[in-house]
Amino acid sequence: MQPQIHELGASRSGRSQATKPTTHGRVSIGLGCLTILLLSLLDPDHVGFQVSSSSIKNDNYHTQVLDHSLNLIFNLSNPEPVLNFYNPDSLLSKILIPRPVESKNLSDCRTLFAQHFQSLSTHIDVPLQSNLFVNSRQPPSYSPVPLREIQTWKLDTHTFKASTPLGTKSFENQVFTHDPTAPLRLVLAAHIDSKFFPNPPDNQFVGATDSAAPVAIILEVAKALTPLLDKKLAHDVKLGQAGMTAERITLQIVLLDGEEAFREWSHTDSLYGARELAKKWSEPLRTPTATQKRLRSIDAIDSFILYDLLGSPAPEMHNFFSETGWLFDSFEKVEARLMRKSTFTLFPSIPSLATHLGNNVQQNLRTRKPFFRKRLPGQPIAFGSIEDDHLPFLQEGVPILHLIAAPFPQVWHTIRDDRSALDLQTILEWSLISQVAVVQYLGLETFLDGYLSGRRDELVPPS
Repeated sequence: MQPQIHELGASRSGRSQATKPTTHGRVSIGLGCLTILLLSLLDPDHVGFQVSSSSIKNDNYHTQVLDHSLNLIFNLSNPEPVLNFYNPDSLLSKILIPRPVESKNLSDCRTLFAQHFQSLSTHIDVPLQSNLFVNSRQPPSYSPVPLREIQTWKLDTHTFKASTPLGTKSFENQVFTHDPTAPLRLVLAAHIDSKFFPNPPDNQFVGATDSAAPVAIILEVAKALTPLLDKKLAHDVKLGQAGMTAERITLQIVLLDGEEAFREWSHTDSLYGARELAKKWSEPLRTPTATQKRLRSIDAIDSFILYDLLGSPAPEMHNFFSETGWLFDSFEKVEARLMRKSTFTLFPSIPSLATHLGNNVQQNLRTRKPFFRKRLPGQPIAFGSIEDDHLPFLQEGVPILHLIAAPFPQVWHTIRDDRSALDLQTILEWSLISQVAVVQYLGLETFLDGYLSGRRDELVPPS
């Protein structure tokens, strides 16, 4: 592992820019100091989707949910079928297997992921037009917007071949998009491959934290929030039928292949899936003209949240990027509220989880340190970066939140990164933190069953 430094800057479009680092090696953060990566600035003329000043924005976006809503979000989904790795039939248990690039195990995992989202999918009619916002002026005459049928959680597979130190290999990324017609996406991403080791016993490397548990966490988030996403989309359709379109941002799950190096980590032997997908999405969708900016699929990404090396107890989370410091703070505040409101102590109330969580959850939470390291007054917003699947997207100006344990888990890239490295309570907490943070980001709170009664109870003082 060789140290690198990345400097971060902002372009005129408001997005962080970075060029490729000049040295090699994935970098961990130590207890005493941070190893930082040096990034120079890209062309500052990058422009994504533009919004006119006369547009009306949805005030529900990025709004802190009510205390009452924390329990409503907790009750959205039973995490047992996805996250309980003690249950051999759970999704996480089924992917706790060696799954290097091109292996049958990895192919079987992709089938599981596709089946997971197929079970969540539905058909719905959506407005044809793709305006980002409701027009601030009343239309001169009523004219319904034409509709077309789509399937939610649309799967796009991205297959390609790449040269590796072990010869040409085939890779496949999976992209699941709840509303494929929405012009903006919040991306939750993780890599699906486990590191390749040629000889036993290391060739049985499972990669429980790297990155089976992160994949399972974001798949549980998608499952829990699908009813809210469906309701929001139906709400947007009603606006479309009235001749208007609401601000449209959807949830997208990106499962990346080939994150791991086959031999030594380098800019050519790592991040295969991320590099190719970012390249594909960066291709222009139209030729720039005097009146139109360039348009690329990658510009639809509102924020890109990457999960990695999660699932072991007591992770330390640090903020790495100035531009998304507000999003890191949002996750930190969500975790603090869930701890303060004792919401994390509710997991043993789920019978199928109680046996595995034991009787010490409340006591453990009293001594538990927060995952997210809150910034103190006077501290810098960003502390550096670690090479991971986000880099090709960062280099194209995409806002990044990197959720990775730093320092790395002690089992990193060892045969001990297996089921025994995981902590069920920690994984459940990661899922709930993420669900609340995404509900806030996408403005989904108003679609919670029981939200209105809770809002009345919290906002109206007792008589």
